[in-house]
Amino acid sequence: MILGHRGVKGPLENTLPAFERAIKHCDGIEFDVRITADGRLVTVHDGAFQAEGGEYSVKSLTYRELLRLHPMGKLIPTVERVLKLRPGLINADLKDIEALIPLLDLLERKKMLERVVISTDVWEWVPIILRECPDCRVGFSITNAMGLFRSLRAGVYSIHVPLDLVGYIGFGGLVALLNLYRKNREVWFWNYKMNEIEIVPKVIGLANAVISDDPLRLKRFIFS
Repeated sequence: MILGHRGVKGPLENTLPAFERAIKHCDGIEFDVRITADGRLVTVHDGAFQAEGGEYSVKSLTYRELLRLHPMGKLIPTVERVLKLRPGLINADLKDIEALIPLLDLLERKKMLERVVISTDVWEWVPIILRECPDCRVGFSITNAMGLFRSLRAGVYSIHVPLDLVGYIGFGGLVALLNLYRKNREVWFWNYKMNEIEIVPKVIGLANAVISDDPLRLKRFIFS
């Protein structure tokens, strides 16, 4: 399966145009989830940003203030608006634990919980998510060395492995790690700074899904 990383990474990532482009050609989308001061769920990656000579946090602003101050302006959609696009598979990457309950309520109300994997790179949030939603599919994203060890523990549906690991443990080490993870959970790839066109075809048989920065290009390359 190929999912669009924030729709399609780049200037319009985490916006409706990026999600619409990915949905037309991919199996699903990945997006970040944060909550505003007035309880609106939004698809924004970074929790803070610079604007008008000051620094603002997403959670301290109302949705209207966020649209006015954020560099992306009115392009920032609510999660509810993204769900109206009816994407196939959804990876909701939880960036704010306060957004969990509103997210679960929204997914249940839209009857879309069964098509969602809720992921996080904070291991301590995994039991919280499972406590609030025992039937949820929860993914854990590796973002540091400690995550390598924690991801070996049971309790998650999928391990989200960065392709960048190949630069630290080598290709052989990455393959060995993937084979270890695959024994009792799904393996999903994601990318930070690597050339996914170069690496993914070599390990595609060891993963269940790829969260791709440029899903259309990757799909053409793999299936051409």
